[in-house]
Amino acid sequence: MAQVVTQQRTGAPAHEPDRRGKLLRQRYSPWQRLRANLYGRLPLLIESLVALSLIVLVVVADVLYYATHGVRGLGTELQDAIGLLTLNPAVRSSDQTGTALFVFNVLFSLVFIQSILGAARAFFNKRQPELRERGRAAVLRDHVIVCGMGRMGLRLTTRLVESGTRAVVVERNPNGELVPRAQALRVPVVTGDARDIETLRQAGLLHARAIVACIDGDLADVEIALAARAANPHIRVILRAFNEDFDRGLERRFGPHSAFSASALAAPTFAAAAAVRNIEHVVPLDSQLLAVTTLSMPTLATPGPSVRQFEERFHVRVLHIDRSGAALRADSARIVATGDHLRILATLPAIRALYAAGYSSTLAPGLGPMTLPANQRDHIIICGLGKVGYRVVGWLSAMPSPPQITTVYLDDDEHGSFARRIGASTGVKTVIGDARDAAILLTAGLSEASVVAALTSDDLTNLRIALEARRIRPDVHIVLRVFSDSLARQLVDLFGIHTTYSTSELASPTLAAASILGGVSNAFISGGTLYSVGAVAARDGGALAGHTIESIAERYAVVVAGIRHNGAVAVLPPHGGHVEPHDDVIVAAPLDALTKMRRNA
Repeated sequence: MAQVVTQQRTGAPAHEPDRRGKLLRQRYSPWQRLRANLYGRLPLLIESLVALSLIVLVVVADVLYYATHGVRGLGTELQDAIGLLTLNPAVRSSDQTGTALFVFNVLFSLVFIQSILGAARAFFNKRQPELRERGRAAVLRDHVIVCGMGRMGLRLTTRLVESGTRAVVVERNPNGELVPRAQALRVPVVTGDARDIETLRQAGLLHARAIVACIDGDLADVEIALAARAANPHIRVILRAFNEDFDRGLERRFGPHSAFSASALAAPTFAAAAAVRNIEHVVPLDSQLLAVTTLSMPTLATPGPSVRQFEERFHVRVLHIDRSGAALRADSARIVATGDHLRILATLPAIRALYAAGYSSTLAPGLGPMTLPANQRDHIIICGLGKVGYRVVGWLSAMPSPPQITTVYLDDDEHGSFARRIGASTGVKTVIGDARDAAILLTAGLSEASVVAALTSDDLTNLRIALEARRIRPDVHIVLRVFSDSLARQLVDLFGIHTTYSTSELASPTLAAASILGGVSNAFISGGTLYSVGAVAARDGGALAGHTIESIAERYAVVVAGIRHNGAVAVLPPHGGHVEPHDDVIVAAPLDALTKMRRNA
């Protein structure tokens, strides 16, 4: 699954290869494929078995008849019986019993052949699509059920298949636009209403590890979750929530980290991308932001630093090293060489320091960091004050050195509601109007702005805002929210817009990791691997308490992103720091590494 634009990691179409060059498809064992092919054909098998049983009875009757008309041995009598059944009798009897038996064999042979041919034709003919999809779903175990095949559902399904977790989709409309893309992944799509328990049973509810309700509607998602839990009390439930207050209420019912808002998951990345260029994903730890980005090592005249030296110098963590197309583990002693690509987890000030030190991003070659004249404050224009926009304003306002923020929004109920929420934010200027209008953009301060972020819920509106801003200020940095994959793939070449993100693309890794493991607060894709962010408690006498950050990272192959001690989070703690009992160790790790750490902690 390739990165289609400079800043956005969008899901590759189902027919394209994944990041490792392999065709992205869900896999089934030979036994599962056989069972799936037999699904719905049981009546045909029974009919064939009945016909075979009858023919055995007929052969027995024929053998008994020949046995009573001369003893020649069982083998010979069996051959004669088969000959009689195939209308080539070895003995022709003139008695009435023999004649009746011959006629019966003729009639039975014709009926038997017709029955077998009909059953074989029906058995080997293609089944109805619904039966085929249910058959695939019926053979799966420990899978994840994804309810709703919208953009979020497709991206979530792709994340699951990439991670090696089997998935089943439940979709009401079998002719939906994105259904063929799920089927191309060889993921079964069960048609029906996900609120209906029978539909969920057809999707393998009783054998699933988790169900994700991501239909566009909070009430429908809750109904799905309640129906699933009623039938399978042990299933993990993950919900996509649209209302923030509803989100908190759902977690009280279904457990922590069970309800996620896509806009809340995506907003930190939009905010960071408006403050620092070349950001792939952002992980929030309380009020602080940790960004994932990829840097290219500059040409070095001397041997490069070790991973630990690099991390300590810039106060970052290296997730892994890309060297000549191979992903290398970031062992602390490994030497970093010229041309290596370092996938790192860092604070925004640390990324700025790396750019200042001569490191460049691999995401947009030639697109350097944002620079401002001395003593000039960043000025960021946020266009669209919906669920994403108002959260982006909140994150920007909470930064240690917040930029100057201007919001542009239409005067309607939704935008007005969010405007009142940010009304108390210090220094946030508001302009009511259509951001596609040049006069409105100039009123918002476009002439002095460093960034314009178009974050409305409409692709065309966002693109028109971006093009109008670029027409007036060709050098202004654009941050764009997009929904369409096909549009995103064209933006760099057509309009030179590098920084584009999809809300559902940013949120889908978290939903995937939460459904697979549970207890995950955030997740992201790095180098084709799904990294989950979760906290592991250090118990008295356990495997974490008393150990150093470095030893924990090396032992479990994780990145220690933070330590929560007495309610406060220390971000990227020093390697030599020790974990105390009752601390929460917050790590970013591949799924198997986090599972191992939880098991042994």
